[in-house]
Amino acid sequence: MTLKKLSFLALAAGILAGCQTTKPETSLGAAPKVQPVLQDTAGWKIDTLSPGFVRYNYARYHEPFASAQIVHVLEVNLASGEYELVMGNVFPEDSLSAVAERNTEALVAINGTYYELVENGQSSSFFKADNEIKTSVTVPAGHKLFWKHEGAFFYDGAKKQMGIAYGDNATYTQMPHANIISGSPMLIYAYKPVGETFAKPQDKPLDQLDYEHPDRHQGVRHPRTAIATVDQNRVLLITVDGRHAGKSAGMSAKELTQFIQQYFNPAYALNLDGGGSTTLWIKGEGVVNYPTDNKRFDHHGQRRIRNFIMVTEKPADAVPAAGK
Repeated sequence: MTLKKLSFLALAAGILAGCQTTKPETSLGAAPKVQPVLQDTAGWKIDTLSPGFVRYNYARYHEPFASAQIVHVLEVNLASGEYELVMGNVFPEDSLSAVAERNTEALVAINGTYYELVENGQSSSFFKADNEIKTSVTVPAGHKLFWKHEGAFFYDGAKKQMGIAYGDNATYTQMPHANIISGSPMLIYAYKPVGETFAKPQDKPLDQLDYEHPDRHQGVRHPRTAIATVDQNRVLLITVDGRHAGKSAGMSAKELTQFIQQYFNPAYALNLDGGGSTTLWIKGEGVVNYPTDNKRFDHHGQRRIRNFIMVTEKPADAVPAAGK
């Protein structure tokens, strides 16, 4: 299936009143003139799949981090109504490619958020798909995993709403949006690089901290998955490969924040699950990044996942006519 040419339709962002003191997105009456997303093209391979679907690939030595990096970014413009985001729970667990290939409309998919269950089946994440809450945060405040739901990405195609917001389980439960996926840390909020300071300096080596301690978990380099919103219409799906010495080192939360801001300058960005879970699938190509669970530098090291974010193409009879 080829990607269809996008026509522009306003996608106003809606925010639940009272959920935030600062709105994570502003409502606009019409789609603004689209400006290029990539701020600096040096080192990037760019493939425009359609006017609203752009793939960016960065694979080189990144001087500011003194390391090799491989980064994939998919820019999706949701303004036409021809494309939509789909979030889903995967039970029993399965690979991202298996899930995506079962959906004939799937164009792109990435792994979702943290999904580990702890004592008594408690969860550290919030996940809502197609108006049904799949997972709520049940670990108590002070638990070593409690930090993992600092922010959330929400999307509602029917209401034409999309954004990223700070919150907690109560906030997310009250939000009316059809799809909500929590993550942590918040990387960029209202253009501010808040992810730079999420991991605090320590007076001892980070590897002496518990693996799930936020300062270790986010202070060292890992493969990364993130989502960002450029404006009320455009979303970025981001993966960073890591754990491949000399090929791709991965990034800390601070480095990921700096990298995304330098090259894309989105209004908002949120870190999702990373490490061995980081996976990017593209229709016709399969897995294009380098998942690490097989400890080889190839495309076959997928980990089984529990949730995902997917871009699908709507059936022709579901696409609104231009100008309507």
